[in-house]
Amino acid sequence: MLLQNAFTDALSESDWAFALAECIHIGGFAIGVGSIALVDLQMLNLGMRHQTAARILRYTELWTVTGLIFVVFSGMVLFSSMPGVYLVNQVFPIKMYVLVAALIYNFTLHRKVAVMDNPPPLLSKAAAIVSLLLWVSIIFGGIFTGFLE
Repeated sequence: MLLQNAFTDALSESDWAFALAECIHIGGFAIGVGSIALVDLQMLNLGMRHQTAARILRYTELWTVTGLIFVVFSGMVLFSSMPGVYLVNQVFPIKMYVLVAALIYNFTLHRKVAVMDNPPPLLSKAAAIVSLLLWVSIIFGGIFTGFLE
């Protein structure tokens, strides 16, 4: 508890600590969600057509996991700086539920479709669209968390 209070005080009193945590959070999203979007765009036949989704997934997997780890830990730092603000926010819990759904979806169903040799085009497109909708919803949830209470 004492460590949390010291940590929270440092975030609240420092001019740059919260901004740095926010930059790490946004950067983690850019890396993690960006690498997932590369796979999704290929599954939608909108990019990297000379590569398979499985190959892109394999090449970006470390980037995806690293980015999402940065997102989760920086998100916990941001939350710990002002838990009262986030707990009463109407959008924040929805964002958290969608984040859990997106993580589960990405590492289960989405991955199964992406690594298939020749997935049915409709299945591939549906998996990519659901993935993109989940991740974009989380990003918009983060934006609206700051504006809606």
